[in-house]
Amino acid sequence: MADAFTPYSTVAPFFGTKPNWITDPLNLQRIQSYEAYERIYWTAPDVFAVQMRGSDANPVYMPTARTIVDTTNRYVCPDLLLNVVNGTNPGETDTPDTIAANMALDDLLTRENFYAKFNGAKRYGIIHGDWVWHVTADETKELGSRITLTALDASMYFPITDPENVNRFVGIKLAMPVVVDDKTRVRVQTYRKDTTKTPTQITVEEGIFEVNEWEKIDAKPIQVLRAPTALPPQITSIPVYGLKNFEEPGNPYGSSEMRGLERMFSEMSQVVTDEGLALALEGLGAYSTDAPQPIDPITKQQVPWRIGPGRVLHRPPGTKFDRVGGVGSTTPMGDHYDRLFEASLRASSSPDVAVGQVDAQVAASGIALALQLSPILSKAQERNRLILGRMIQMFYDVLTMWYPAYEQTTFNDIAVQAQPGEAVPTDRETRRDELNDMLDRGVISTRYYRTEMEKMGYEFPDDIEQQIAADKAAGAAAANADAERLLTEAGA
Repeated sequence: MADAFTPYSTVAPFFGTKPNWITDPLNLQRIQSYEAYERIYWTAPDVFAVQMRGSDANPVYMPTARTIVDTTNRYVCPDLLLNVVNGTNPGETDTPDTIAANMALDDLLTRENFYAKFNGAKRYGIIHGDWVWHVTADETKELGSRITLTALDASMYFPITDPENVNRFVGIKLAMPVVVDDKTRVRVQTYRKDTTKTPTQITVEEGIFEVNEWEKIDAKPIQVLRAPTALPPQITSIPVYGLKNFEEPGNPYGSSEMRGLERMFSEMSQVVTDEGLALALEGLGAYSTDAPQPIDPITKQQVPWRIGPGRVLHRPPGTKFDRVGGVGSTTPMGDHYDRLFEASLRASSSPDVAVGQVDAQVAASGIALALQLSPILSKAQERNRLILGRMIQMFYDVLTMWYPAYEQTTFNDIAVQAQPGEAVPTDRETRRDELNDMLDRGVISTRYYRTEMEKMGYEFPDDIEQQIAADKAAGAAAANADAERLLTEAGA
């Protein structure tokens, strides 16, 4: 009977040692898949069973997986920008609350080095298929520095789902193996949501559990590190935010970008390894003879044949020593590899132009470039929706729940906006010509014109309007002076 198909079936043949602290079969596969995909990304030598076919040299592992992951990472949510706007009128960003909230948000993002953490977590989220953020606070710190944002290892993340709705979480466990008294134990921090209370109450508890017990809903810790404690009443959402690489109906977890391509990666490494072996054998050559083994004149013992550049091989009369014909060309191997590599790029929606291989004529043609980039841009847009929605939720909770609870600061009527940067470089010359044409035709205002130009890197001083007005006034005054001078000269 065939094994049941799971999101981790394609990577299962590449699993390493099973972790001994997890018993649930699906969670066991999930955690093993994280390690397997990470090893594939970093081309760890023992991931694929590459055969050397008669040689004891080292196999060659191609970093194809890294190419696909890094290409996807480049186009998914680049240069994320977070800001706060008015909740009633999103066009307003200069109300007292939005100004204060933006200042608090900027301070938090800078202090927590958030954007650097975000970029690292995003890459590993694409590798693993899941990435997780954790919000905590320390009341012993000074005001304005109590909240912490942490990117967690996805292997710590174990949601407790509602039996009636797999997409609804009633709790989350953050678990990791630890050694206590020379024995493996599991340290678990558990958040639970109680919706029977108004407002919804979030509790947190922490303890050390036996390896075979911690996954049970009613498990009792062997050591209590923190008794069940209610978070401040302002906090009504579990402060653990899981993100998926892509959405799969009925699956509370995501999937790696490399899912389904594992065997192709293995085959490409095998092809290149065989090609290297063929080149080595063709260069060194293989020989055959019916002559006896050479005898060392001093030791009178048999020695290996010495064949190499600059050496002369003496054959006894009546013996035959010939070179065995080998591979005449590695072109078929290269063609086979190129076909596999191209298929992997197509399957992952990573066209050549996205990888950086683009013809100059295609790059110069906006339509051709858009058509070639459309697969990866479409894929990136799907990922962006998942990421941006989760980031908006997390930072809205931070500003409206955690700041009032721990920083003694309340922001009223605010909304959080998350905006990715441009995934495709802007054709500055074409865009500038368009803006100039629209400005000349009176289609856009000078303010809009400057706003769009600033997006392309141009900078304008705050008093640019006054400078322009002063220049016009000076020009008008000079024109009037010239006119008066001409009239005076004409009268004279």
